[in-house]
Amino acid sequence: MYRKANYNYLLILLLLSFASCTVVKNYQPNVPFVFKNKITLQGDVNKLEQKRLEAELYNYFDDSLRPKRISQFGIRTVLKEPHTFDSSHINNSITFMRSFLQSQGYYNAILKDSIHPYDTVKDQVRATIEMFVDVNKNLKLSSFTYDSISNMELQLIAKNASSNSFLKIDKPFSKQLISSELDRLAALYRNSGYLKFSRENLYAEVDTTEVSLLDISLDPFEQARVIAEATMRRQKNPTIDVAIRLRSSNDTNSLKQFYVGKINLYPETQRNEIVDSLIGKKFPIELDTRYYMLRQKVGYVKLRPLREHNYLRQGTLYDERDYFKTINAFSSLGTWNQVDVRTILHTDTVPVVDFHFFLIPADRYSFGTDIEASRNTGSIISGNLLGLANVITFRDRNVWKQAIQASTSFRNGIELGLGDTTSALQTFQSSITQNFIIPRFITPWRIRNLKRLDDYKTIVTLNASYTDRRNFFRLTSGVFGWGYEWKKRNHVWFYTPLNVELYKLDTLQGLRQAFITNPFLRNAFNTGYVISQTLSYNFTFPGNKQGVTNNFRVSGEEAGGIMGRFPGLRNKIYQYLKGEVEFKQLRSYRRTGFAWRLFGGIGYNYSNDAVLGQSLPFFKQYVGGGPNSMRAWNIRQIGLGSSLLSDTSSVFRDRFGDVQMEGNAEFRFPLTTIGTIKVHSALFTDIGNLWNLRNSAINENSELRFDRLGRDIAIGVGTGLRFEVTSLMIRIDFAYKVKDPARKANNGWMSLKDFSWTNDEYQIVDPTGRALRRNNYAFQLGIGLPF
Repeated sequence: MYRKANYNYLLILLLLSFASCTVVKNYQPNVPFVFKNKITLQGDVNKLEQKRLEAELYNYFDDSLRPKRISQFGIRTVLKEPHTFDSSHINNSITFMRSFLQSQGYYNAILKDSIHPYDTVKDQVRATIEMFVDVNKNLKLSSFTYDSISNMELQLIAKNASSNSFLKIDKPFSKQLISSELDRLAALYRNSGYLKFSRENLYAEVDTTEVSLLDISLDPFEQARVIAEATMRRQKNPTIDVAIRLRSSNDTNSLKQFYVGKINLYPETQRNEIVDSLIGKKFPIELDTRYYMLRQKVGYVKLRPLREHNYLRQGTLYDERDYFKTINAFSSLGTWNQVDVRTILHTDTVPVVDFHFFLIPADRYSFGTDIEASRNTGSIISGNLLGLANVITFRDRNVWKQAIQASTSFRNGIELGLGDTTSALQTFQSSITQNFIIPRFITPWRIRNLKRLDDYKTIVTLNASYTDRRNFFRLTSGVFGWGYEWKKRNHVWFYTPLNVELYKLDTLQGLRQAFITNPFLRNAFNTGYVISQTLSYNFTFPGNKQGVTNNFRVSGEEAGGIMGRFPGLRNKIYQYLKGEVEFKQLRSYRRTGFAWRLFGGIGYNYSNDAVLGQSLPFFKQYVGGGPNSMRAWNIRQIGLGSSLLSDTSSVFRDRFGDVQMEGNAEFRFPLTTIGTIKVHSALFTDIGNLWNLRNSAINENSELRFDRLGRDIAIGVGTGLRFEVTSLMIRIDFAYKVKDPARKANNGWMSLKDFSWTNDEYQIVDPTGRALRRNNYAFQLGIGLPF
């Protein structure tokens, strides 16, 4: 056993040494070539700014001095056809770097190059070029003003919004800040009615003149002293003054405030039509109202959905934000593929702009079929299946000429058991789903101020499904949901005031036998109806650093709170509360990425009824394992806590819990490209488990207790391959159980000296007399990224 462990250590050591090497190909023997670049930066900057500048400066090495390295298979680096080293290219690099530093406000930077002694490896002569950069102090803004804008109305608008300025007194100055400030002001003016205003109408005047130098002294020695003192002050505390000015323009309309005129809509525009030729043309069907002109040939759509998603109001000052919101709203309806716009200006008296929206319809009817695999969402009823599912969908994008989206989906799938299951085919599921997406709020009362939202809709869902869990149960369900979704920038809310779920459960021999050996299962496999309401909120936002994206989601569900007050329904419907919180972050680098996720969910059944049980219904409980959760465990094969009841069962080993906590982290990197297929890989870890909320004497150690949290936590690590074919990513992951709460030995931790593919600690005999083996690993097949 110790010899096996030594072999493992030796293998790991060889892999690490192999990963640390760089392979050079197609080089000129005995001729110096560029092997490596280095940046050493110092100056009056913090660590974050230092790392940013160093990363940016690498890109400003001359092309002939930049080695092109390729990561291959994630374990070695290949340098192909390196450039022959030529010292004359160093000056170009210094020029590029100095220009970049000046654009960032470092006008007094000192750059010095250093060529390391050549490193000779056989017939390779490797050159390393290092650049020493002293950025000194950044140029700071001493003052900026809008008083220099000659138009008083524009000046007043800029001053009223000065709190949003990118230019701050005593803060570092850069050309990028000036550019951002000019863009901000141009957008501000367009949002204030100045339709034709552009950034070209503005410019920034910068001044670094030392005021004391304007006093010309007749004494040459005094003049030299003043110049020397001014030079020292600029080096010690370099400052700059900025004034925003208005550039003269030949376009007089750029300084006029426009008001919104009439909205002209062309919802039947064809792809090959010249839209300008449609303006002023007579149409067979024209609806002329006070604010709108609807022009059609066959009457494809009613005015209402377009009117309700138009954010431009006649008679108000033009606001560019409303203009783009209107375009996005028309596009998001789904009835049209493309939106084109033309504007007609009228400047005779009051400047007015008429809008002509040309909408190119999408195909009204579509039929599609999809293959889905391994999309585990925590419920065997509503989630996709481990294995394969065929989905056939029929869509109508303009029901009743109201831009209503309707889709009918037929799903048939099988769930395949892997590892320690006794049968390959575990589950068969068939379902039909009908969805209606209505582009308005349908409510008993009128909701005001909907125009403040970017998008809003009513969603109606009807679903009927049949699930056959081989030899254990047959579940028939019908679901009706009425909900609302609305968005404001990157905030999304979804509220379902009415969700009705009807279930019929038939227990088969396998589950009835499991009830005898595991009586606690009766608390989960109980029958009842669900009448609930749900609310969820999703917020996607950028991080503090470039390339960082965050997503936060919180949701809650309440069932039986109102209907459960009626005596006739109290013992037939579930009464529970359920909440979830999830945070995800993706850090994207030039070639790699790091993603992590935290998830927590809890459900509480407060019915306390002997028929409905003390736990959530199993179709509402959480499950773990599979390709999108704890990947070292097969689906529904982790938990509960550190209980061994399901592990030692030879009849029914699925686990359902009231509480789930999980954390995932994954480092993603490319491997290679095979034809048009991009091959990626990842190193990942999954940490978490499932628990019951209440204590159970029958199922010991299954409830959530914080004094046992360290013992109950499961940990898996692994790697995998991801094959990216156009927009489809096929994922094969391999994961190993580093810590399994069901493993009694070593407090659940794996032992390196006993490292093996299987763990034979539990020699449980199944009905056929064969010993059940518990795998320490799992292979997962998935489509798309796990999170």
